[in-house]
Amino acid sequence: MQTPPIVSEQDWEAARQELLVREKELTRARDGLAAARRRMPWLAVTRSTSSRAPRARRACSTCSRAAAS
Repeated sequence: MQTPPIVSEQDWEAARQELLVREKELTRARDGLAAARRRMPWLAVTRSTSSRAPRARRACSTCSRAAAS
C-alpha cells in the first residue's frame, strides 16, 4: 500500500472539502433509504405466530395482551 502524497495546506483543504461533499451525499442517501424503510407497508401478524426467542415461547396474542396492560 502506498501512502498518500504530502501536499500543501491549501491542497489538503480542497481535498477535505471534496470529501465532505461526498460524505454528505452518502449521509443523505442513507437517510433516504432509512425513510423508505420506515414507509414500507406493514404485515398483519396472525394469532398463531409465536416468538422465536429461545426462552420466550409465548404466542403473540399473549405478548400483545401483556404489552397493552
